[in-house]
Amino acid sequence: MRRVLAPRWYIKLCVCGAALVCVFSRSTTMSSIDSCLKIAKLTAAAGGMAPFPFITGAAQCVVVVLETIESAAKNGKDLQESAESTVATLVVVRDTVIAHGPTSASCFKDICLDFQTYLNDLLSKLNKEGKPSGIRRLLKAKKISEDIGAYRQRVQMAKDNFLIRTTTMTRLVLSDVHDEVTTGFSNLTGSVVASERNITSTIKDNIQEIRTWGARQSEDMQNLSTRLQDSLRRGLYKGSVWDIIPGDIHIIAPVTRSSTKCRVVRYQDSYCTIENSDTRKVIRKYQTSGDNRENAMKQLDHDLDFFMKQRHPNLPQIFGVCRSPDLPAIIFLLHGTTQVPYKHHLVGLSATRFIQFFYELYQDLQSVLEILRMESHRYSLYHVFGLKDNPMSTNMGNSCLETHYAMLITSWARSNCSIH
Repeated sequence: MRRVLAPRWYIKLCVCGAALVCVFSRSTTMSSIDSCLKIAKLTAAAGGMAPFPFITGAAQCVVVVLETIESAAKNGKDLQESAESTVATLVVVRDTVIAHGPTSASCFKDICLDFQTYLNDLLSKLNKEGKPSGIRRLLKAKKISEDIGAYRQRVQMAKDNFLIRTTTMTRLVLSDVHDEVTTGFSNLTGSVVASERNITSTIKDNIQEIRTWGARQSEDMQNLSTRLQDSLRRGLYKGSVWDIIPGDIHIIAPVTRSSTKCRVVRYQDSYCTIENSDTRKVIRKYQTSGDNRENAMKQLDHDLDFFMKQRHPNLPQIFGVCRSPDLPAIIFLLHGTTQVPYKHHLVGLSATRFIQFFYELYQDLQSVLEILRMESHRYSLYHVFGLKDNPMSTNMGNSCLETHYAMLITSWARSNCSIH
């Protein structure tokens, strides 16, 4: 037979009880205030282990009251009745929970909290008395005795109600189980006979149902995969870059002081962040006003066509596009660690570093020369890259200087291509 282990809190509580068997036992006769005090302290400690922590506050109040009684008592028997009556309320709660488990604890919660409030008031009165004689007179008052006795009766009544309710529910459950078992046995014979007749047919039906269910699940999985792919495609523009809505774009500050004019369309480059993306980016916002809206969208499509076809480390790469008529824009990935204006960087360079800078610039331009030669007959490079006075990305710790893409291509375009 499988062994059922007791809850950890119950084991701890029993271990504590073993240390003071004469105090913790339900049949213990409390012969002195000291015994009552030990019970209260042990109950307060048990509140942190057992599933009735609300008893801890009441038990701690009882400890303080009993210590006050002990200090005011003339001898071991004096005020013993008050001490026993006070601690008896805790004993009933403790023993009931030990005997019937954590389900019984909830019925004592409100009583223990009320008892704690009453004891706090009693302690205030005892502290006001100050002298032992006044404390003894207060504790021997009939009203105090009646109040403590009333709380004890409430606890006992809660215990009795819990036991009655538990017994009734147990009997009802046993009755239901008995009826179910009786009915089950009476139906068992008929069920077995019917099962023997129908078992072959049932198996065949189940097999067919399983096959149908499997085919349906396979079809559902295919439909789900298709829907997921469609959902992903809807979030991409031409399947390559993110199609971003205006509400996901947060513009931080302009890259340049003024907007740049491309043919008849002006645009402004700014730093920005995109929702659900941790890194800053550069957004090129094409400015639309009145009849210029159509030209702005055409210029956006023109620039998109160029950038989306280029895959080169020295050319700007597109993160996404916003094709909203209210915010036509291209969002570029922003590389590098430190952003400084191009002209400011040149001013601070030494002669050696100035030469090295333009040598590296020349190498960068050479790396994209072939690509731009092939595309120059179709695109105006100044119109695509004309970011005059844009910042550049420099990593001061490396020998290789990564200049801003726009500045690289603009410099090359002015010396190698026709400027429109």
